Amino acid sequence: MRPLKSLSISVKTLAWVLIASLAAFVAITGGTYAYQRSRLLDEAHEAALQSVLQSRDAIAQELAQGDVESLRAFLAGLVQTGAIVSIELVVQRNTLLRSNRRDGVANREIDRSWQLDLPDASGRRIGQLRVYESYTSIRERIRSDASLLVMIELLQIAGLSAVILLIVYRLITRHLSAIVDDLQTLQRPGAIGLIGWSRRSGWRDELDELVDALNRFHLGQAKAETELRQRIAETETTLAALTSGVVTLDRHGQLIYLNEAARWRLGLVDRNVPRRHFRSLFTLIDEADGSDRSALIEETIGTRDNRSMRGTLSLCPVGTRAPSFCAELSLMPTIDTGEVALIVVFRDISNEIARERQIEFQAFHDSLTRLGNRSLLLEKLPFEIQRARSAGGRVAVLFIDLDNFKLINDNLGHGTGDLLLRELGERLRASVRAPAWATRHGGDEFIVVMPSPGDDAAVAAYAEALMSEIRRPYRVAGNDLRVSCSIGISLFPEHGDGYNELISRADLGMFAAKKLGRNTVALFDDRLQQQARKRLVIAEALKTALDGDEFSLAFQPMFALASGRLASAEVLLRWDCPSLGRVSPALFIPIAEETGLIVDIGDWVLRGAAATAMRWRKRLGREVVLAVNVSALQFQSPRLLATLSELVRESADYAQLLSLEITESALVGDLGDLSDKLRTIRELGFRIAIDDFGTGYSSLSYLKNLPIDALKIDREFIRDLHVNAQDVAIVSAIIQLGRSLGYEIVAEGIETAEAVRLLRELQCDVAQGHHYAVAAPEEQILRQLEHWLDRAPNALRPPTLI
Repeated sequence: MRPLKSLSISVKTLAWVLIASLAAFVAITGGTYAYQRSRLLDEAHEAALQSVLQSRDAIAQELAQGDVESLRAFLAGLVQTGAIVSIELVVQRNTLLRSNRRDGVANREIDRSWQLDLPDASGRRIGQLRVYESYTSIRERIRSDASLLVMIELLQIAGLSAVILLIVYRLITRHLSAIVDDLQTLQRPGAIGLIGWSRRSGWRDELDELVDALNRFHLGQAKAETELRQRIAETETTLAALTSGVVTLDRHGQLIYLNEAARWRLGLVDRNVPRRHFRSLFTLIDEADGSDRSALIEETIGTRDNRSMRGTLSLCPVGTRAPSFCAELSLMPTIDTGEVALIVVFRDISNEIARERQIEFQAFHDSLTRLGNRSLLLEKLPFEIQRARSAGGRVAVLFIDLDNFKLINDNLGHGTGDLLLRELGERLRASVRAPAWATRHGGDEFIVVMPSPGDDAAVAAYAEALMSEIRRPYRVAGNDLRVSCSIGISLFPEHGDGYNELISRADLGMFAAKKLGRNTVALFDDRLQQQARKRLVIAEALKTALDGDEFSLAFQPMFALASGRLASAEVLLRWDCPSLGRVSPALFIPIAEETGLIVDIGDWVLRGAAATAMRWRKRLGREVVLAVNVSALQFQSPRLLATLSELVRESADYAQLLSLEITESALVGDLGDLSDKLRTIRELGFRIAIDDFGTGYSSLSYLKNLPIDALKIDREFIRDLHVNAQDVAIVSAIIQLGRSLGYEIVAEGIETAEAVRLLRELQCDVAQGHHYAVAAPEEQILRQLEHWLDRAPNALRPPTLI
């Protein structure tokens, strides 16, 4: 079979040569045969005709002479050759003589007659010559010649074909067979190299060009295959290294390929996973409602729309122990790219989603209490307002501030305070039910938003319930603590239609609750807004008050109850604002503390009091101790010690002429730090008194360990002393406690003689109030003191008390 296969081109070439040769042979030979036959027949007929015409006169002559034998011989000569096969001599309608060729009588084809006339002048007709022609022998000769010619031509064609076959085989076919053998060898796995065929001769032809072209093609194909294999290997390596799972499906959803990550995520052990429907490998579950969303894959096949989903679907392996996970899913359909109809890429983003949710939670929630923060409030409150506006409803904003929470931080530490805030946050989360929600506004401030709160009474009742919940005891770090709160309320749309308005006005309501004595609820009204505006005006005016020399000092004397003599005088600050007029200290001192200006103002008061004390000593000829109030913020500032030290460096007498009255609320924080600071002040020579004693949270340990000289009972306990037995009991207890600790006791706010009598009986040391003298400017007080000295030079006491 091999030789036949190798000669297939030769056979085809031979067949076409034969067909062409035979066609040419038939056409040429057939034409030639027809032409030769016609020509020979025409020549034979013409020769017969000429023979008769040439012999007719001679035959007529012989007939006229009556020489029968000559006639018979003459006629016999005419039928021996040529086309004439029979001839008759007819005289008077009777056949006189007939001569026939033995092989042609039966095949007579042409019958013609000629008249015989006397060859003389008369031209008399003496007979008729009938001639019969036959072409059978001529045709046989023509056929014989044609057969010989055909045989010769066929032999020529056969020889030519054999020669052509040999040439084609030698020049083409055998070389093509060798080339084919080389190509088949190169197609074997692992085969390398090129087609090794080449002619032994030095000249080149199309076969050499073909081999070169095939070699170039083979090299290009080999290079392309190498690159393809390399790319496939790189792709396989890349896909295997991917942490994302890659799955390819056909148009029926049947598995074609999955990479290592997909196999691992789906819990498949066998690397050769048989083709099966993807639903037997995994399903897609909606994170929100748990519904099966696997149809998304089937819907995407055959489309041109890529789909990407992140964090909304869980991929659940089927038939394995692999866990479900929150997936980032990409569906990429392919069109006209072969068997693959869909590429599914998925990635486990459970940890990412958890981190994102944690980040989002941290962005909108307070890390300590896990309540919402200001960002959440800023995002949700406008939405609640807009929804209420659209529905014609209301929104209540409750601003909660813990009362005196700073004392807990200062006395027990910020760690304890944070623990309390955390527990309070848990209470708010449990108490504030949807649709209401709570946020931590900062520090010890919280805001509760109530959509559709009902009427004002319902809002107030809700706030009271929150206050009761907040007041319940806390067990924190081994301490049983209680804390109250003040709540301010603002309402949409009554008190504003925007975020800032509602928050600020709820804040104003909270400050109003603080002023009402704390632990209460206050609803915003326009008066609070007016007060807030007034506070803002005062705060702005305070910024230029010192530079504008708008402050002045007033003085109120204090007297020893036992002797009635002048003990000291309290320095009081007065402010005459060009635009506001005389501003009460009760208004501007708290604002100065809030803005921090109190530190500069307090420093100015200290220096002014020191200069005043020096002037008084010079003018009165004796020392009068001036008591200067120190605010909590000023006491905590390092400026206080710096100013006192600077005064002592200027003159040591300043320490003997000044006494510092520190409010009880300022004495909070670490006991050791407080003791060190107070001890430093005393070491500089200044006396220290606790002002407004009884209104703060000083413990016995503070009174025992702090280096102080005097207690100043708050005027709240003195004002109704003559009519309130409870006040008498409280004042008596304070006096006894202070005396037992060696402190001087000062009572302020005395306005009646009965109060003086009671305080003497309770053994109070020093008294101050309008009953003795009102606060007055320096010059007025000096004239009054000089008047008293003129009346009682040795006592310096009011004449009415001498």
